[in-house]
Amino acid sequence: MIKKKNNTYRLIKANIAKLVIIQQTTDISPSRLVSLFLKNLTTDDLLLQKKTKNGHWDWKLDDNTAYKYFKKELAVYQKMSLNDPCSITMQEHFKSNYLTKEYFGDNYESLAENYYAQEQPLKDFVREGFIAVHPITPDMSPKEVAIRNQRLGKISVKHWIGDITNCDYFSQAPGFMMKNVQEALQYIDLYIINILNEKQLDFELMNLSISQRLEVKLVPKEQTKTRVKKI
Repeated sequence: MIKKKNNTYRLIKANIAKLVIIQQTTDISPSRLVSLFLKNLTTDDLLLQKKTKNGHWDWKLDDNTAYKYFKKELAVYQKMSLNDPCSITMQEHFKSNYLTKEYFGDNYESLAENYYAQEQPLKDFVREGFIAVHPITPDMSPKEVAIRNQRLGKISVKHWIGDITNCDYFSQAPGFMMKNVQEALQYIDLYIINILNEKQLDFELMNLSISQRLEVKLVPKEQTKTRVKKI
């Protein structure tokens, strides 16, 4: 069980519909999204309002704790909304009405394309460097080849947007490549923060939640067999 050290868990749970729809439609790193969400809140919102003799609790989050909260609530939400027509409609509405906004001159698709255009050369550079330093040689055992290919695969695999900065090989690229990726991410971060602050989206997701609860209530219960009394 995840220990609730502050209001983070409650806030993520209360906003899980918004976080899920943003993450699934933008392909942003879940851990990065949660970090942006929490940074967008005030300290008063995050503090757990419980006093001790030394004042309010001021417990800091351990690394990845907020991400664990999100993963837990994500699984619950996805199970509830799987194949739900309201959720599918809301996702399409979000794509066409929110990801098309141009907060500072570009819609989200343009920003994502720019990010991938900066990420791919960095991955190609590191991949080529790895192959040059670690070629497959005749004297290598099958186990050594498998380990080598596994390491190469970690470079080639597709990441969530922003996750590449957490990879060990990221710093092996030239400085200008790392800078280009970070700058592209700054624009994406700013776009996501603007979406997080969209009050109309909060209202629409609240209506979605109400619709889902009504659907659950309106599902007819299975009829129970009536017992026949023996005379």
